[in-house]
Amino acid sequence: MAKIQEQRQKLEAKLKEMAEDGVMKTPPKETVSFDPPDEEYEEEVKTEVSTNQKEKQHLVKELMSTSDDKQDKTLCKSYERGNERSAETPRISLEDYRTRYLQSIRLRERTNFTMSADTLQVLRNILQDLGERISMACYIDNILREHLKEHKELLNNATAKHRRKVAIDF
Repeated sequence: MAKIQEQRQKLEAKLKEMAEDGVMKTPPKETVSFDPPDEEYEEEVKTEVSTNQKEKQHLVKELMSTSDDKQDKTLCKSYERGNERSAETPRISLEDYRTRYLQSIRLRERTNFTMSADTLQVLRNILQDLGERISMACYIDNILREHLKEHKELLNNATAKHRRKVAIDF
């Protein structure tokens, strides 16, 4: 009887350990608001905001349109290189964004990777606020695949000079 109890305790401990695998134990953080910030509030916050929070705000501003009437309909895909701002890319509708990035795909041969907790929280907030039932892994995979498709020619040319003939083949 004692042997069964010991086995049960070992199994419960292992299940608890498996449930906590990959879970970051950090105190809850304040979530980013998706509403456009007030100008007065933004000036006050600039002096107090840490660099991580600035990155959060930058990501949110990239993804969400600033105009109130177009906020629900369009997402901006512009990005920044160094201190120079690139030319604004065309805006896509929310439905196009959903078909491009929020489609569930079957992932084969999954791997683990590390990313910024702030970025992960922003992505979680987006999925939650849009009410999408897609896994975070699929969402990140779709974003990365689309990025690689957009820059396929540039990356293939650069890698051909160094190592491989074709780095991106999808």
